[in-house]
Formats: sequence, C-alpha cells, structure tokens
Amino acid sequence: MKPTANHPVTVRWVLFGFKGRIGRKSFGLAALLMILVQAAVISQIIGTPEDDPMGALWALVLMASWLASAWAGIALAVKRLHDLGMPGILAICLLIPAISLIAFLFLAAMPPSQETNEHGPPPFPKK
Repeated sequence: MKPTANHPVTVRWVLFGFKGRIGRKSFGLAALLMILVQAAVISQIIGTPEDDPMGALWALVLMASWLASAWAGIALAVKRLHDLGMPGILAICLLIPAISLIAFLFLAAMPPSQETNEHGPPPFPKK
C-alpha cells in the first residue's frame, strides 16, 4: 500500500505544516513570499517619521513577521528535506548563521526524489 498525502494542500499547510513533502518550486515561491512580506513591513518602518507613534506599531508587526517567517522557514525546510528523503531535524541548519545560506541553496537546488517515501508520494510525480 502506497502512502498518500493526509493533508489538504493549502497556504496554511505550505507555510506552517510540518507533515508531507514539498517541491523545489513551491519551496522557492513560499520563501519569496516571506521575503516580500518582510520587505513591505520594513518599507513601512523606513517611511514612517521618527516622531510618529505608528513606528512602534510597525516595529511590533516586524517582530511578528520575523517569528512567523522563522516558523514558516523551518516548516518549509522540514517538508523539503522529507521530499529529499532526509530527516526533518536537519532543518536546524537554517538556524546556524554560518551555514544557513548554503543549507537554503541546497534545499532550493536539489532535485526531488521521485519515489514514494514514508512522508508520502512525490508532490508532482513524473508520469
């Protein structure tokens, strides 16, 4: 019996779920989304005058977006590692500054495993 995906493919699952597998394109697009959200918040902070009380609110929004991005980044890395047939615990490498860029590029560049593994079938199997 082949394992099947036991989750709906939603934005919530892609960004915040830890089960299943995700492909390179989905991984890259989700990472780009996180970068764009943070860039939008940072641009609001930069555009806010120093004496405007909204600056403090945007600082809180930035901290919240950082926490959400950290969670999403780890969740994406875990699913991408599952797609490569590797243990999800290796996602911790993204938290180590000296190797985080190399780990991200590795996850973004490695071709997926086309075999079904314990985490489910390939996200986009070749026919």
